[in-house]
Amino acid sequence: MIGTNGHHSSDSESQGLVEGTVEAVNARGIKIRGEWFNVSQFKPLPLPEVGEYVRLKLQAKGFIDNVEVVKGAHDPETPTVLSARDDRIARLAVLKAAAQFCGLWGQSREEIKSDHVLLLADKWLKWVEGE
Repeated sequence: MIGTNGHHSSDSESQGLVEGTVEAVNARGIKIRGEWFNVSQFKPLPLPEVGEYVRLKLQAKGFIDNVEVVKGAHDPETPTVLSARDDRIARLAVLKAAAQFCGLWGQSREEIKSDHVLLLADKWLKWVEGE
């Protein structure tokens, strides 16, 4: 079923409540679970940040009536979800840093093997990811 603001309604939405992590924000609304929820032009609301876990109360017409931030985007208990692109960027940055670090040892190229760089990059990546 399509709601009056153009998004598909699920069981939880028909009850007027939606919960989830904010995936995107623009001037008109927020995206949760791949669906956009809009703010009425007659009732502007402050919108949450990307990454925050929120609970939305929807008006009968499907517009956002209230936004409750359940967990902040920077809350240490909130797991950070990286996109595949973000993950690739982090891995490449750590790999580059490890390669540069190994080059600073002053050893000849013959003494430094790619396995050394990869082991160091793997250890640093685990540190970056908080493991």
